[in-house]
Amino acid sequence: MSRLIGRLVMGAVACLMHDMTSAALIFSQYVETNSGSNPKGIEVWNSGSSAVDFTTQNLQIGQGTNGAALAPITATLVDTGVLDAGDVLVIGTSDIGTYLTGQGLGDVRYVSYGFSFNGNDSLGLYLGGNLVDVFGDPGNDPGSGWSGNGVSTANQNIGLRDGITTGDIAGWTNPSIRFETLSTTPASLPGGLVDFGIAPVPEPSLLGLSGLAVAIALRQLRRR
Repeated sequence: MSRLIGRLVMGAVACLMHDMTSAALIFSQYVETNSGSNPKGIEVWNSGSSAVDFTTQNLQIGQGTNGAALAPITATLVDTGVLDAGDVLVIGTSDIGTYLTGQGLGDVRYVSYGFSFNGNDSLGLYLGGNLVDVFGDPGNDPGSGWSGNGVSTANQNIGLRDGITTGDIAGWTNPSIRFETLSTTPASLPGGLVDFGIAPVPEPSLLGLSGLAVAIALRQLRRR
């Protein structure tokens, strides 16, 4: 129930983000399993103030395997529907879809796709054919994964840090600059997928004080 309330409040909070212009899609969560081949997936957040119509601006994920350049994954193409401002979309293995339903998040847009990436594979987020965010460092192979300050792209569920609302198409080698660790045992469900399907807390400067207080309280509540 607290998660459903959280989503309702996050939607209301998004309405207060008057200073943000247009749509802004970014990677907001990522999971690479610590056991077996599942779960693997990503969450995309519309951190802007405008809805995205995928019929006019298609979304697609690209992957750079083992240090290769990014290459679009045909099966991840999203060319229907709308992602409202403040909402998230999740793409990943079927157990993530099951998790969302089990947590009362069945209204979250979910695209089932069996990602094969590992911790050393970069990802790219394309909107309307344009690269708008990068995960990792395309063209470079870090070995088992990119890591820094305990945050790793291998064997972890990691989520966007508070206050980050724009993409970074230059890429990065230290994930802790943008992400924080949510679980080091993502294969242990449901706890391993905590926060998937719930939008990040928007940047504090863009919120009313009451909205900020509610958002922070709910974020802490859902991580207990």
